[in-house]
Amino acid sequence: MKPPIFIVGPHRSGSTLWHNIIAMCPGLMRLTDPRFLSDKAHKDFRYFLRTSVGDLSCDENVDRMVELCFAKKAIPGLEGVFWRFVRIEVADDPELKGEISRRIKGSDGNLGVIAKTFIEEITRFSGCDRACVKFPVDVGHIPELLQWFPNCRIIHITRDPRAVAMSKTNDPSGTAIKVLRHPRMAWLIRKLSICSVIAQYRTTARAHRRFRHLANYRLFRYEDLLAEPEKTLKGLCKFIDVEFSEELLHPEKGMHLHQPSSLTGEQKKAFDPSAAVRWQDMISPIDKWLITTLTKRSMKILDYDPDTHPIFRGDQRAERRLCEEVAC
Repeated sequence: MKPPIFIVGPHRSGSTLWHNIIAMCPGLMRLTDPRFLSDKAHKDFRYFLRTSVGDLSCDENVDRMVELCFAKKAIPGLEGVFWRFVRIEVADDPELKGEISRRIKGSDGNLGVIAKTFIEEITRFSGCDRACVKFPVDVGHIPELLQWFPNCRIIHITRDPRAVAMSKTNDPSGTAIKVLRHPRMAWLIRKLSICSVIAQYRTTARAHRRFRHLANYRLFRYEDLLAEPEKTLKGLCKFIDVEFSEELLHPEKGMHLHQPSSLTGEQKKAFDPSAAVRWQDMISPIDKWLITTLTKRSMKILDYDPDTHPIFRGDQRAERRLCEEVAC
């Protein structure tokens, strides 16, 4: 089994596109969001073990845990997409469940062993030799991920915080639901969402500063991917030790999952450079100033300068607005 590839970073940062592209490489198993370790605001696998399973030194509890994990039910702590086993046919194989139980019973049952066992056995039973897992843990738990999988490759993704903020405030599966439930608090909910994005971006920068010296850690920016896909993907392939193929430049040809844009509602399968700058039509001047001011130092740490980035040099929005003003 080859060392796994892990994608970590903030939500709404283009993770689905990165995941789709990597999944096009031969022999790779695509796994999504097991949430073994999350931030304090979300229930993770530890919560599930504590509230639904109990002491794993007892073999009966190990068997119970495995059965619950494959039950495909909305159990607190197992709400990640991983546990729905979408398009994973081996999830119904009793031999897979038996092998996972056997390995965990033969260990001390710590969380790292559980994560390693589920990822490796699902990958092996699916006929693949390497896993690519999106959001296995929260960014703040990269140290644990490195401890569990010392030879893994960690792809840390980022995106312009103003784009993430606009995506989050329009997220149909998140902020929009909260606004519908509490319409009188819509303004406050959206502002809190923006504050959350700012905090996450600054956390991302701190994590990068801490791990950037590691050979098996690399930062990748969403804007780089859309502005210069070939250059970016060649760097990605070199990092994860796979051969670059021209097919990777056409993710629309693969069999993938596609997350709708929270700004347009469309499911883009190919590279769409406009997706990186669309937020400019949605953001208010005060929100743009606030986010830019509070994340400017973090942008520098992440080596991201929107004033010089090619994705903005290729954007014609400002020119179109100027022409419209002149015409009026």
